[in-house]
Amino acid sequence: MHYAYQVNKIKSLIEHYTCKSEIYPNDLLTSTTSEFKKAAYHLFYEFIKLKSFRIHQDPNHIHELFSLIKQSSLKNQVEKKVFDHIEAWWLEWSFVLEMEEMINNDKNSPPMACLSKNTIYSMRKHELSHYEKLFTVLPMPVCNVCAKTGNILKVNQRFIDIFGYTIKDIPNISVWWDKAYPDPQYRKVVKELWSSSLDDAQKNNNDIPANNYRVSCNDGSQVVMEISGIDIGEEILAVFNDATERLRAEDLLRDMAFLDALTKIANRRRFDEKLADEFKKASDSKGTLSIIIIDIDHFKQFNDFFGHVAGDTCLHDVAQKIASTVSRPEDFVARYGGEEFVVLLPQTDTQGALFIADQIQKAIEDLAIVHKGSFTGLLSLSMGVNTIDKTRNYDMLDFVKGADSALYYAKNQGRNCIALNPR
Repeated sequence: MHYAYQVNKIKSLIEHYTCKSEIYPNDLLTSTTSEFKKAAYHLFYEFIKLKSFRIHQDPNHIHELFSLIKQSSLKNQVEKKVFDHIEAWWLEWSFVLEMEEMINNDKNSPPMACLSKNTIYSMRKHELSHYEKLFTVLPMPVCNVCAKTGNILKVNQRFIDIFGYTIKDIPNISVWWDKAYPDPQYRKVVKELWSSSLDDAQKNNNDIPANNYRVSCNDGSQVVMEISGIDIGEEILAVFNDATERLRAEDLLRDMAFLDALTKIANRRRFDEKLADEFKKASDSKGTLSIIIIDIDHFKQFNDFFGHVAGDTCLHDVAQKIASTVSRPEDFVARYGGEEFVVLLPQTDTQGALFIADQIQKAIEDLAIVHKGSFTGLLSLSMGVNTIDKTRNYDMLDFVKGADSALYYAKNQGRNCIALNPR
């Protein structure tokens, strides 16, 4: 089939919305009632009405159409992202139309892959039609389970598309546990969480609370799903909602909350939490914990001479160099404030902390950042080190103050040096 008209219309739709400087892709794509999504649906409906392509067609006309657009040039990543969403929407809408057409034409029963034989035998034809339509219009995976026998009575097409399992693959809940959660330890955790959720449903109007589950698909891939549902006595209806985007958004918000925007390392808020955690661990285990507080020497003069843009670049480069030098997974680096940074070193004694401080000093020297206000002509650091161990009683505030006193001592000694907490 010749798709030139359709290709141009879809490309024009994408260009029309993505070229608006005040509109961001996420704003276009996240709202189910956005002007853009409505426009995409109207264009889809226009093509269906004009019989530009038919449902029940193999190969799928939508796949063919969007393959042609992919071969033509999409200008940038924004257009590509928008394009991918339009393709997903059109496939979803065409599937709904296909299922509705099947029901309206009264062609026997629903797809056998979606419905177990037990359900087929026990339901009348008009009930099957109503039941199938309910499952069809839901845009997420749905599974209907017999609470007494554990037989899986029904899954919708979305369930099959995402997980790759049909009723034949997973005839009952026991098989589902084994296939969806192949790791025995994780399977045990999932079963306990699901059992607890069913107990909660009995106390909460039969609503099964949503929890995240890492599900293994038939092809070996894994997806994180938020699974909730309703317990309706003899049956359980489980609803699956893809949690990938939500978790990614939560991770991003968490990073934004705990990441220093300029230096791209942890901020003071995150440091305070980490300090409390590591200090408690060291105190409980009678272990060691070291801290290094770092200050860029004469940074105000650097800013005054080179300007704030160069100053910001300097802070970023110094922070990243410190972070890359402190390389153990358990170690922690944060921006303490202004031109000060802090390093936490669990299970590290005084000699180990001095060694790390010396490595940091050498790494900054290797950056060779010109600084007219320094007596060496290059940017340098002053550092204060403090350590707690089982022989000394410290509270958390005194621990930090000890390192701060050491830093103050290093500055009084002429800067560009490392000092221990004066005891």
